[in-house]
Amino acid sequence: MVQRRTQLALVRTGPEAERLSQFGKVTIRGHRFARELAIGGTSAVYLAESERAGEMVVLKVLRDSPSAGNEHTQFTRFMQEYELISKVRHPNVVRIFDLGIADDHAYLAMEYFPRGDLRSVIASGLDGNEALSYLAQMAAALQVVHAVGVLHRDLKPGNIMLRADGSVALIDFGLAKHVQVDAEITATGEIFGTPYYMSPEQGHAQPVDERSDLYSLGVMFYEMLMGQKPYLAQSPMAVIYMHAQAPIPLLPEELRKYQHLLNKLLAKDPIHRFASASALLAKIEELR
Repeated sequence: MVQRRTQLALVRTGPEAERLSQFGKVTIRGHRFARELAIGGTSAVYLAESERAGEMVVLKVLRDSPSAGNEHTQFTRFMQEYELISKVRHPNVVRIFDLGIADDHAYLAMEYFPRGDLRSVIASGLDGNEALSYLAQMAAALQVVHAVGVLHRDLKPGNIMLRADGSVALIDFGLAKHVQVDAEITATGEIFGTPYYMSPEQGHAQPVDERSDLYSLGVMFYEMLMGQKPYLAQSPMAVIYMHAQAPIPLLPEELRKYQHLLNKLLAKDPIHRFASASALLAKIEELR
């Protein structure tokens, strides 16, 4: 580690420092570019090496400078993401290391997950006990996230990351909302999230609470058990319709012990779901 930090110190003062600190059009000093991970509508994500920590981190860089209009709204959401996550300290929630402004662009430095996300695990196949273990970890993350008044609103396998020790961590709070924050940055009737994992009320732009996030866990639990999503259709709106109207799928006989749990997670009416992540965890313990 000492040798590595010495090497990094030489890089910081060398002629290559400027080039190695370039992330797209933005220069972020203190970090060395490794590779581009993703480019989205409002942000770009890179793998970088932190010169201070001497380890790999993920940099999420807002693509537009926080000036005015729509860009200002994106900047507000970006800043809110950091503020929300920074309140949470839990092994199943991503660690945030830094927030900064570089070349008028905001960026987050956060934990890197070399094993990827839950999609790879689902593709390889899971048995009931493994699926239940992952569900318990996701519920534990939501328990602390909801405790600080935060709704995630975009839970899906791509936002559940895997650590080397097999534990999972919840990431990407870009659509998260603090239940006590005035909803100025969210237009009334606007739908956020991914249709395959949306609760019926979220898909129809109705008010949501913690039980909407729990519904999304139910969709992922079914996918972990069966290797496919519970509702498939030709268009996003058709999927949203199925979430509200189609019956809850029946599990095969060998997985029937999880049917009641699934029914409570995927209930169409929130009043029939688990009231909280804590209630879900209690039910999971009964099944173990």
